[in-house]
Amino acid sequence: MNTGADNRDANGEEDDRTVYHPRLPDESEGERTVFNSPRAPGAPPPGSGGIKAGDTLNHMFSVRRFIARGGMGEVFEGTSLATDERVAIKVMLPALAADPNVIALFRREAQTLTRLHHEAVVHYRGAATDPELGVFYIVTEYIDGTALSDRLGTLRPDPAALTGLLRRLASGLAAAHRLGAIHRDVSPDNVLLAGDDLTRAKLIDFGIAKDLDPGSKTIVGDGFAGKLGYVAPEQLGDYDRSLGPWTDVYSLGLVILAVARGADLGLGGTLVDAVDKRRAGFDLSALPAALRPIVARMVKVDPADRFRDMEAVLAALRDVDALSPQPLPVRWIAVGAVVAVLLVVVALFALRPGEQPATNAAPASDTMQRARSAIDAALPSVGCTWLSITNIAERAGGIDVALAGVAGNPAQAQGEIAAALRGAGSDARAIDFADVSLITPAGCAALDAFRQIRATGASRLSVPQRRFAMRPQPADSAYAGRVAANAIVGIAIADPSLDFALLGLEPSGRIDMVIPSRAAFLDQVRASRNGVPITDLGRDRYRLQIDLDHAGWSGLLLVTGKGPFDTAALAPDLGARGSEWRNRIATLAGERGWRTDMVWFESVQAGRAN
Repeated sequence: MNTGADNRDANGEEDDRTVYHPRLPDESEGERTVFNSPRAPGAPPPGSGGIKAGDTLNHMFSVRRFIARGGMGEVFEGTSLATDERVAIKVMLPALAADPNVIALFRREAQTLTRLHHEAVVHYRGAATDPELGVFYIVTEYIDGTALSDRLGTLRPDPAALTGLLRRLASGLAAAHRLGAIHRDVSPDNVLLAGDDLTRAKLIDFGIAKDLDPGSKTIVGDGFAGKLGYVAPEQLGDYDRSLGPWTDVYSLGLVILAVARGADLGLGGTLVDAVDKRRAGFDLSALPAALRPIVARMVKVDPADRFRDMEAVLAALRDVDALSPQPLPVRWIAVGAVVAVLLVVVALFALRPGEQPATNAAPASDTMQRARSAIDAALPSVGCTWLSITNIAERAGGIDVALAGVAGNPAQAQGEIAAALRGAGSDARAIDFADVSLITPAGCAALDAFRQIRATGASRLSVPQRRFAMRPQPADSAYAGRVAANAIVGIAIADPSLDFALLGLEPSGRIDMVIPSRAAFLDQVRASRNGVPITDLGRDRYRLQIDLDHAGWSGLLLVTGKGPFDTAALAPDLGARGSEWRNRIATLAGERGWRTDMVWFESVQAGRAN
């Protein structure tokens, strides 16, 4: 945050918002931090009050240093005394703390956002009052990164990257809207690039989020809360000040346009200037052709002409994906005789190009497309899950959807999916979790860590069926004379430049490194006999067989990107899988371009396999 005598930005606005900057390489601390201030480390600005570096809050959090001051509070870096995790602590300014409306706003913010779990939104840990220091504070995860506003001039995203950014942020905001809150200040200042990586963008500063309950009141009223640059016309007094999800739709459209142009849009200035600039419309030529009609509708001046919510934006992006060139379809090849699996745990398989699909199939209805988009947008925020849609259909009574994967609390996951469908204007007639396994709480940390870097698009892992029968094994097999299942899993990387690792997962939370690199994998290919255990079918596609001597569910995780894929980083002991580990995974993913795919399958007694 700037601290010079003139604290106005280029548009002449008073810059009292929280501004995020990377720490310069020559500053005293060796690690990069989220914020930068020319004051002495840990020193709050003149005239502030509340807490200071060295304080302890509720015997839970140690305050390390002051990092920024925003419109409603001060932000400090802190540490959890229980886990040694770095956190951000937002403390209400003393001048506001005396107002019960302010306290109510902060509590509502905390109640809403602690329930929000999405890879594109900073995670809120909770809120409390310290009785000794007399301060109310909110604790969030600490994100090491750069504000999007600081990178506008240097980012050069290709169309796919820009589309991915829009999809990611729209999905995060959709999750917030489903909980009944709108952000109202979506701007490059409030998008943080974790690890300086556009694919890990996170929305921050929900401190001005407004409850969508029509009876709610906030200290910021029904109009503008934030800087003028990216707010919607209704926040400036037009259109009866009617705010809703469409308000965030408008602001997000402007953010994407700014990224495409590589510069701030210059829409601030006086209130009159800001209104006139919005009414004049925008030059969208910097946007990729496929995104122009989407952003054009997002930034319509009249809210009635815009997409009404983020689910509609995501549905439009889905239509763009459908028009993009797709890889040839693939089909399974029959697996030959089962032979010994030297590793016991894994053998790799692949797919071949197959026949073109029928071209006379009826197109999906708009309702079904909206339903699928709503579920896709909701899944990243459903904690302790790894779920994929396997079938979706529109029925007289609503939507039938079947999913596969694992979940720590299936009933809760089904409830969140049903809520997402209701938000898209559809009722869930049936949510089929027959192919969803229950995972123990010990396994949740791994799912949440790997889900945050989940690859988009078609999965590189697949199975011809979810269940494999256990049968007597031949004499030359690893389980000779015993009963075991021979699971078939498909892997199709289709990019020889990518390194990769394979890990095995169990519902108990156990993670095993199976193949640590492409080089080790190719060694196994060369050691195979007659294509077993690994069959190389060309074009970086393989077939793998997994022999399982126990009944139950098993998972296979594929991590692609740049190596090395350290076992200590990807498969730590259960006791080392806290939020620091999750953040470490995200950091490594940003540095090495890691993405994850996962598939789950079950070994069952003969007669139960389908």
